[in-house]
Amino acid sequence: MNDSAPSPLDKELNPPAHLADILGRVTALYRDEVAPREEALRHRLEDESQYLDADGKLHPEIIAARREIMRAAGKVGVYSAHLPTHLGGGGLGRTDMIYVEEQVYGYGCGLNPALLSWSEGATPRLLYCHDHQREQFTDPLVRGEKTSLHAVTEAGAGSNLFDMKTHATRRGDDWVLNGSKAYITNAFDADVVQVLAVTNPGGGRKTFTYFMFDAREMLGKGYRTGRVYQTMFGDGYTGELFFDNLVLPQSAVIGEVGQGFDIAVMSFNYTRMRRAGMCSGWSKYLIEKSLDRVQSRQIGDRPLGANQGIQWMVADMYIDWLQTRSLSLEVARSIDSPGPWYALPRPKDEIRRICALKVSNDESFYRVADRALQLHGGFGVMRNNPVNKLFQIARNLRIPGGTDEVQRTTIAETLGLRFEASKSAPVNAER
Repeated sequence: MNDSAPSPLDKELNPPAHLADILGRVTALYRDEVAPREEALRHRLEDESQYLDADGKLHPEIIAARREIMRAAGKVGVYSAHLPTHLGGGGLGRTDMIYVEEQVYGYGCGLNPALLSWSEGATPRLLYCHDHQREQFTDPLVRGEKTSLHAVTEAGAGSNLFDMKTHATRRGDDWVLNGSKAYITNAFDADVVQVLAVTNPGGGRKTFTYFMFDAREMLGKGYRTGRVYQTMFGDGYTGELFFDNLVLPQSAVIGEVGQGFDIAVMSFNYTRMRRAGMCSGWSKYLIEKSLDRVQSRQIGDRPLGANQGIQWMVADMYIDWLQTRSLSLEVARSIDSPGPWYALPRPKDEIRRICALKVSNDESFYRVADRALQLHGGFGVMRNNPVNKLFQIARNLRIPGGTDEVQRTTIAETLGLRFEASKSAPVNAER
């Protein structure tokens, strides 16, 4: 349904008129930049044995295609539409970005996600970069000409930032960085490293500082990559990093020394809010695929969709999509109304709604993906098809960006259910 006749869900998208231009640019980009490359790389995208290279990393041909798409999207103002205009972005708020994101992800899970910046691109951390960092880092990232990585998670430090061991100490006018990071997206191909480290142990919110440096320039000079992690959906894109007496100048600091915690929380909120358009677009895609399946698959002399049990499964997928999309738009509007969504600090009631948005999208998308796989029967459980791939992605999404359990804890705390914790209790990132 996505590339031929309109689906029954298309009319429900109802984007505002002022987004017609950028949505038209997305359509043109998919047609002219994404679809031809997907066709040329079909043998790699549809066969996991061809998707990765001999080392288990994402194949260089796919990386190159993604970068070409990023640059094309950057040239027409789509790639960084979420960033303010003074950074070279499109200045769209979170409500408008939901419509843009769901169109991009509505094309499936091929090369189309490269049309928009994700954790490897122009993230809101660039808002805290200094003027001297703009030419080398900020501008190329905003234009989609470079990629970055976000190095926060460690093998023993996930939801609780205060378990972090990676640290930077002053040495004259420089900083010396030591430690390691785990489960990092874009670990092997990034041009730019953005790393969070402890600079003031025991300093509460002032404990951490962000640093940024050129990955290729520092490779072998105290910075190195480690193994590739084989994730459940085989992205070939996730790995570990090591910092061994890496010397960085004061000019490598993002924001101010001790501001890392607040920038990190803002980054996490961004990741959580982006679930809205992503999960809506992918859910819509799976509902459309499932409708095609149950209408075309014959069981005896009737289509599979003539079975009431099947009809109810599709109806439940639609209800999940509609409920969560409606919640997402309402949360986004409430965030956009007082001012820029990236301003700090954020009120507790807003943090609560952002956490609710993430949980709702993670779990409803997972239910949609699970039913889609079930409706596709034997084909669904086979690898190398988009339904199976999105099921794997859906399961994964419930962990990064703060697990859904951590989101529930934060929701409860902002409702007044907060009690004195033991020293061993997890400290979630909103504190």
